[in-house]
Amino acid sequence: MANYIFKQEAEVYLVHDSIKYRVDISEISFGQTFQEKSYEVKTIHNQVGFEGSNINTANPAEFSFNTPLLEEAKHKVVFDRLLDCATFDLYISSGQDVFKLEKCVIQDGTFEINKSRPLRLSISGEASKLSKFSGAIPGSSPVGITQTITYIVPQLTTLNLGGTDISRQATAVTVEVQNDITWNKYNTVQGAISATNAATSMYPNTFTIGTRVVAGSITKYLKSAQSFNVLDPGTGEASDVLDSTSNTDLLTWNTDISLDLKAGVEYAGGTFYGIRFNFTNCSFTNRFQDGEVFMEEYSWRLTQRPDTLDSVITYDTK
Repeated sequence: MANYIFKQEAEVYLVHDSIKYRVDISEISFGQTFQEKSYEVKTIHNQVGFEGSNINTANPAEFSFNTPLLEEAKHKVVFDRLLDCATFDLYISSGQDVFKLEKCVIQDGTFEINKSRPLRLSISGEASKLSKFSGAIPGSSPVGITQTITYIVPQLTTLNLGGTDISRQATAVTVEVQNDITWNKYNTVQGAISATNAATSMYPNTFTIGTRVVAGSITKYLKSAQSFNVLDPGTGEASDVLDSTSNTDLLTWNTDISLDLKAGVEYAGGTFYGIRFNFTNCSFTNRFQDGEVFMEEYSWRLTQRPDTLDSVITYDTK
C-alpha cells in the first residue's frame, strides 16, 4: 500500500547559528519553480519546427507559515528573524521525507491580535533553494528554552494613540512588518553552461534589504458625545457640560503622533507576557465606518527611524 504525505502531519524545524528549533505551526506552504526560456529552431529546410527550451535558472523559493506566540520563548526565534532579517534554514519533515529550504529570509510578518483567539504570527518569505534532504536534521537543541506550551489570549493592556487611551473602544488591531528583499543577479554565462539538471541549476544566493515598513490599523467604536452633570463649586448649582473630546480624530489625519500598544497577558505583580509596540512617531489617516454600529478606523504607519526594530518592538517571554 502506498504511503502518502499529509501536510497536517508535518513537523517544522528552524536552524539558525547551528541551533535547531522545533516550530509549531497551524499552516505551512512552500515551493519553488524554474525559469524556462524558449528559442527558435527553424532552419532553411524546416520552417515549422517547434521552439526549443532552456531551463537552467531557479526562481527564489517561497514559503509561509503561521505559528503561535507563547508565554514561553519557544517561538521567539521566528519573531527575532522577522526583525533582524537574518537568514536561516527550514526543514519540513513528513515522517517519511524531509524537505530543506536553504537561506530563508522573512519578507512579511503579521501579528494576529484578537481578544478571543491565541496570539499568533503569520510570516511569508523567500529562500535560495528547495530540495529533498536525507540524514539527521543538523543543529543542537536550544539551551534554557522549555518545550511546554502556554498560549496567550491577548488583552489590550495598553493602547494609547497620541497619549489617549483607546483600549476599551478598540475592536480590532493589526500590525504588519514588511521587509523589501531583492535577490542579487545570479544568472551567469558560466552557470548556464554548467547547468545540466536541477541540482546544478543557478540559484539565488545573496540579497539586499530595501525599504522597511511597519504599519497597521486600529478599528474602534465611534465614541458618542455625552453630557455630564457638573457641580459649580462657586454657586453650588449643577449644569450639563458636553464632552467635547469625543471623536476628535474622526475624518482627519496626523503625520506625527505616538503609538503605544501592549497585547498579551499581565499577571499580579506586573509580570507581562506578550508583544509591545512603542513608537514615538507615526502617521495616520482616520475614516468613518457605517456598519450596524458606527465605527472608525485608524490606518497608521511608523515614520520614526529606530536604530533597530527590536528597540521599539519587543516580545516578553518566560
